[in-house]
Amino acid sequence: MDGAYVDLPNVPMQDGESAYCGDNVDRLREIKVKYDPHNVFQYDQSIPPASH
Repeated sequence: MDGAYVDLPNVPMQDGESAYCGDNVDRLREIKVKYDPHNVFQYDQSIPPASH
């Protein structure tokens, strides 16, 4: 079984972004740049903004 529970952060999980977000990681990073470029809203399993 692949995947992860959204409400249960597993910080040491390898490749956690893919487990939580699947193929949407790159698109979500671009959205993060637009709406939170300074990464103000961050927590253990948040996606960092894409670097340009």
